[in-house]
Amino acid sequence: MGRPRKKGNLDVPTNLYRGDGKSWRYRHPITGKFHSMGIDRQKAFQAARKLNDLLIPEVDLVAKVSGSVAFGEFSENWFLHKRRKDGKPLSKSTKQTYRIYLTFCQNKWRDLSMDSITLLMINAHLDSLTTVPSNQTRSILMEIFDLAVSKGLCPDNPAQLTLRKFPHKERKRHTVEGLAIIRDAAEPWMKNAIDLAMLTTQRRIDIINMKWEHIVDGYLHVAQEKTTDDPEDEFEVSEGAGYVRIKIDEELQKVLNQCNDGIDSPFIIHRVPNRKGRPNIDVVKEHFTQLDKQYITKNFAKLATSTNAYPNYTSKQRPSFHEIRALAIFLHKKAGRSAQALAGHATPKMTEHYESGHEIIWNDVDIGIKLPFADLTEK
Repeated sequence: MGRPRKKGNLDVPTNLYRGDGKSWRYRHPITGKFHSMGIDRQKAFQAARKLNDLLIPEVDLVAKVSGSVAFGEFSENWFLHKRRKDGKPLSKSTKQTYRIYLTFCQNKWRDLSMDSITLLMINAHLDSLTTVPSNQTRSILMEIFDLAVSKGLCPDNPAQLTLRKFPHKERKRHTVEGLAIIRDAAEPWMKNAIDLAMLTTQRRIDIINMKWEHIVDGYLHVAQEKTTDDPEDEFEVSEGAGYVRIKIDEELQKVLNQCNDGIDSPFIIHRVPNRKGRPNIDVVKEHFTQLDKQYITKNFAKLATSTNAYPNYTSKQRPSFHEIRALAIFLHKKAGRSAQALAGHATPKMTEHYESGHEIIWNDVDIGIKLPFADLTEK
């Protein structure tokens, strides 16, 4: 709730403000941008009132009686019943992401009926967001309005008419030489994570979720946590999990031996936390040695900066832990191995098979390369 107006400003229309000197400025209620209204008080007041009537949607009380549903109520019901394409519940991380972006929209349009939310309003909101949040919000709104159209609550889907943003990617790819410099300066757990990512091509979340119990009959089983299409990951296939069973060869066994450091942890990649540090109460861990995905990202970024592994890159260009996957896939393809199968699926048909309700079918794959780091030694 805003501050109460001063006595002398009680008659000033909503969204009209004093500018420099005697001038007036109107704040657009949708875009938030200010527009000059001149110095004539009466004209500025009249214009502001007309603009408010035009731009500020009022809650339609008649619509409530006639059966229309407010955006807040309808979108919340959509969120509570949202499922993956295969009918399974959303992962915890995906639900958290949906909640964040949906709440922004609900704060703007909570009491508005579904058919009163316009293309202009949605575009203004999407334009206020950066590329990834904008695209994810757009995807959410398209689903919500598709459902509303099917229920007869609005004539069309305004979100469908908006345009998807395409990111200007500044981040560069890793080189073997640059990644080796970072790896040499890393703690053992980070070296293990880098080596495992290089050999298996798995994502950050799948690397830190790997457990010793996932090793069965000479295979490392990875149920990939793929919940959304990643705009930076050209090997992403579809929503849902990919089931990959990686044959443990001599090279992968070396890395697993490195990870088996005597610490009692269910996770292959693990770390004993510094007890002096302040615990992150927002992160719920299954085990105290479990790594948080943000921790591994931040730690890797600090190493990349402190080692100056890429002296010709700006901070925005410097590759992250995520880009290890791209280098690994490149090396596997260069070696003539099936990077697509190792990364997730052999074909889109595999996805369709388990999404249609069949039992899980594991995609058996082999490691295609040896680690390119000269300092890797057998233990």
